[in-house]
Formats: sequence, structure tokens, C-alpha cells
Amino acid sequence: MKKTLSLMSLLLGVMFLSACSSSSDEGGLLDVGSATTGSWMGYNGEPVENEEMMTSESIDYNPSKTYEINRSSYVSYFNGEEFIETIQYSDDPPMTLDTIEEADNIVVSFNIYNEDTIKLQEAE
Repeated sequence: MKKTLSLMSLLLGVMFLSACSSSSDEGGLLDVGSATTGSWMGYNGEPVENEEMMTSESIDYNPSKTYEINRSSYVSYFNGEEFIETIQYSDDPPMTLDTIEEADNIVVSFNIYNEDTIKLQEAE
């Protein structure tokens, strides 16, 4: 009985860890686990304090590709560390990101309540 419970616990643990590791792709290109809480990237490229917002780390961006996001968000475009612009996306999802030719990376800011559902991906 004790060995059966231990084996059952081990199997449940492995299943749980597998589920957790596979969920890391749920955000697509957006790693919400590394996003910071408490601000969003404003229209002038500077962080704006807001406890209900999260901001991603820099995400590689290729203007020859098309990207979609499924939740309202602010996408800030950069060339290296040089800020280009921030665009708010708030239409019906999925929303296609504008193509900014000179950008090579983006930062996505979003409401904390969308943390579990937001997804950025290349359009098919």
C-alpha cells in the first residue's frame, strides 16, 4: 500500500511538472513569466507606473513577418535600444500588429488580469 501511494505520488508529480513545462509556450513569443509588474511602456518610451500592468522583456521582431496578439495591449517598437513608438491594440482579437520596418525588437505591456490568457504569435 505504501509503495503504491509513493508510485502514485511520483506519477502525479511527473504529470504536474510536464503540464507546467508545456505551458511555457502558452504565451507564444511572449514569456509572461519574465514580465515585470507595476508599469507599462508609455507613448514616449518611458515606463509609466501602474500596479495593474505588466511589461515583457524585449522580444525579437522581424518586420518581414506578421504578428498577432489576442488581448488589448501596448506594443512598443525599438531599434536596438532606441525607442521608435508605442501603439495601443484594443480591437477584436486577434489583432495584427502594425509593421514597423526599422524595428528589430518589441516590448509588450498588458493588464495583469490578462497574464494567463495573453498570447503573441506569428500569424499563419
